[in-house]
Amino acid sequence: MNNPAVSRGPRGRTGRRARNIAVGLAAIAGVLSANVPTVGAAVGNWYDHYKITRPAYEAKYGLWTKLNIPSQYQINGIHSTLLYNGDVLIMAGSGNNQSFFNAGTFKTMLLNPVTMQEKLIPTPWDLFCAGHIELPDGNILVAGGTSRYENLNPVYAAGSMTIMNNDTTRSWTLQKGTIFIAPNGAQFATAFTTSVPKATEKRNANGRNPTIVAGQQNIWVDAVEKGKGSLVATTKTYQVKGLIGPAANSLLYGVGTPMTLQKQNFFGTKDAYIFDVKTERFVKVNSMNYARWYPTLAEMGNGMVMTMSGLNDQGQVTMNSEMFNPSNGKWTQGPYRGFPTYPSTFLTENGQLFFTGSNAGYGPSTAAWRTPGFWNVKTNVFKPVLGIKDPNDLETSASVLLPPAQKQTIMVMGGGGVGQSNTSTARTALIDVAAPNPHWVAGPSLAEPTRYPITVLLPNDQVLVTGGSRYYRGMHGSDNHDTRIYNVATNAFSWAANSITGRDYHSGGLLLPNGSVLTLGGNPLYGNAQDTEPQTFNQEIDVYFPPYMFQGTRPDIEKAPAVLALGHSYLIKVTQASDISYLRLMRPDNPTHVTDVNERSIGIGFERAAGGYLKITIPSDDNLVPPSYYMLFAINSKGLPSTGYWVRVP
Repeated sequence: MNNPAVSRGPRGRTGRRARNIAVGLAAIAGVLSANVPTVGAAVGNWYDHYKITRPAYEAKYGLWTKLNIPSQYQINGIHSTLLYNGDVLIMAGSGNNQSFFNAGTFKTMLLNPVTMQEKLIPTPWDLFCAGHIELPDGNILVAGGTSRYENLNPVYAAGSMTIMNNDTTRSWTLQKGTIFIAPNGAQFATAFTTSVPKATEKRNANGRNPTIVAGQQNIWVDAVEKGKGSLVATTKTYQVKGLIGPAANSLLYGVGTPMTLQKQNFFGTKDAYIFDVKTERFVKVNSMNYARWYPTLAEMGNGMVMTMSGLNDQGQVTMNSEMFNPSNGKWTQGPYRGFPTYPSTFLTENGQLFFTGSNAGYGPSTAAWRTPGFWNVKTNVFKPVLGIKDPNDLETSASVLLPPAQKQTIMVMGGGGVGQSNTSTARTALIDVAAPNPHWVAGPSLAEPTRYPITVLLPNDQVLVTGGSRYYRGMHGSDNHDTRIYNVATNAFSWAANSITGRDYHSGGLLLPNGSVLTLGGNPLYGNAQDTEPQTFNQEIDVYFPPYMFQGTRPDIEKAPAVLALGHSYLIKVTQASDISYLRLMRPDNPTHVTDVNERSIGIGFERAAGGYLKITIPSDDNLVPPSYYMLFAINSKGLPSTGYWVRVP
């Protein structure tokens, strides 16, 4: 039998029903060898292979399979999102490869998991380490990215400079490479083109002698000459080279921080694009007000997108948040609040964002930045919630809003110390954010201390937990192959089939419409367990088939409205209607750096009707059901889910 997982059929489009992926159950026999665990003896290999291909084993532990991606389409799977047509958008940009950045080689791949048709998408900027989110219309907003790579051993002194404009009559645009001269004669060039607003006049109470308030713009500058001769030890005033007239000394100048040879971080960008699902191309939209690298984009109940954190265009963590309005494409200033990069902030039913403490690194290690708590984005009041176990090991942890979302329970799993720390934890912790007095309670431990665990919600109120490593970026060969399934009802983990490959930094996973889970990425710091070879990137893409795909006939949603409004009721037609136990609306996954703050599974009330129909009622709270495309699943009394059926909640 031909394996449709590797067939090169025509690119297909279907109607409203979500599409099954091509690595179907009938095709699994052709790829089973990829799931064989490593054992010492050949006979042991044979026996383990035999064991894991038995129906009873698959029905208990599930099955992993590797997708066959042609070499020209293999990609560093740093960012991914499931589109409402069933395709998977996989984005790398330069993919943590500076040679690609220098060459302007930025990569995005569109994968149709039904036909296994791949397509490369022109990518007009380096979206590496951007933030992304599905908008209410189903298109994907991608904001930020990389404007400059980190420099661990700089040979040119550099630093931050504030350009001051005391001219009330005009603003200034300074091109990239504009030279500023220090008092010691050292010259520094601006890293980017920048605009400096004109000064304003502030009237005194008596209306006389107005105060001039200088227009200001921060910029990064690099020394023109190598070496220590360009070091500037303290804050100094710099003149603009070539500027003549009265502006030379007093109207336009720079105030520079110390210019050093210290490590320089990645720089973010203000760029923002929307991936149009229908045209399959990136479309430029208004740039952000602030450059960002490693930002989080969280949807609010009204469809607006709160954008926070990230490294700015000087490699510093920005405290400026901003809101994107999908209806007009404009960015507006948000509250001033500091979070470490890629902070896990979940929308709660009361409209606040709950910061779990999970993050991807970068930012002060102080409690003020890293303590979990509620953030009211309207008043900018932050209410800390203390008490989580191992509070210093929240970096590179995973957080997930457990199903159903109505219970408002968030779980934090694993994590490690700040930066390149050797500490990690197997801790899990849960919190009911709707409780009168929210507090952390201990959950069951992971199989081992784990950074970067991948978490994916399943339709049957379970959570797949796979991948990760004990040490920072998989150092010392510490990637694990553990896969476990967390059961919300029992608050317990059960073992699942071991994953084929290890995954750590720059990895993620997403639920496919047929109920299987796609995993991708992994970027260990070194290429071997001895930490002597250069870093690598795991371009393998795998799919996990949970046990419910081997446990009998699953229900099928045959008919449902394409659009479901909040607070309204509808009829849907389902096979096994008399045996359906519950329904779930699941938002398409959108992970990067094992972070997906918009992932959620929402309970849908229903009554049985005649003729195999169910009368369903959509919750009325937009903070619970933000506007989006969703997959609707029906789950029977055995816990077997249907294939997802695409609907839109406006």
